[in-house]
Amino acid sequence: MASQAHKTQSPPRVDGVAVGRRDNVSPSAGDLRSVNIAVQVLECFLDSPELGPSEIARRIGVAKSTAHRALAALSAGGLLDRSSGGKYRLGLRLYDYGQLAIDRLYLRELALPILAALRDQIGETVQLGIPAGAEVLYIDRLEGTNGLRFHSDAYRRVRAHSSSAGKAIAAWNPAVEAAVNAAGFPKHTMRTAGSRQTYLAKLEEVRKLGFAVSSEEFEVGLSSVAAPVLMRGPNGPVSVAAISVAGPTARVVGRTSTVSVRVVEAANRLSRQLAKAQMS
Repeated sequence: MASQAHKTQSPPRVDGVAVGRRDNVSPSAGDLRSVNIAVQVLECFLDSPELGPSEIARRIGVAKSTAHRALAALSAGGLLDRSSGGKYRLGLRLYDYGQLAIDRLYLRELALPILAALRDQIGETVQLGIPAGAEVLYIDRLEGTNGLRFHSDAYRRVRAHSSSAGKAIAAWNPAVEAAVNAAGFPKHTMRTAGSRQTYLAKLEEVRKLGFAVSSEEFEVGLSSVAAPVLMRGPNGPVSVAAISVAGPTARVVGRTSTVSVRVVEAANRLSRQLAKAQMS
């Protein structure tokens, strides 16, 4: 008896179009639209933990059936998880992708010895942050050696207007400044910049000093000092990251003159290494 022919599994479909890999076939307009819809669906979850097809359809302006197919395809790929109530949330597969992206960042590789040297000089927690819209994403952290430490997840996000790293980046990055202005200024403490006018004044001060200070603007008792990591842009230097020192206010802001010099030196060193890598 002849063996049964092997049946290949059909790829997931979005809006009636397969989104699986197709070798040696150029993408059609339908393929590109499907990818665009999938991206828009994922972006909806940046500010909402759970969403259903109706809300997704309303947000991105497609039919509910289209949203349902996109959600099903993303769920089949592990990018979304479906709850018992029929809604969806971001899947753990995205966490795996994020970890790989962070681990493979060349910036992080160059920065590690610089962060270690700075931590040994200052004795406080040192961090490397990159812009993420109106936020700062900290992609590396080395804990301090001076007893009480600054504890938090290494890959956390913080609103840029309330952190020294965020201000150091925004002062030399118009796109980040614009994103912060558009997102608004929620106050975390009494010292957080709560208006556009106050925020812009702080950025102007950062540009004059060459570094940024956050004195209990995100959490009472904790402060930080940061300097921008700059690369050459079409209209001058643009910040792509920031190195910061964080810890108890008395130990950080209380010796700003010393900490700021060391942080600026570290950021400048990383900037020079990135420039060399860019030219090679």
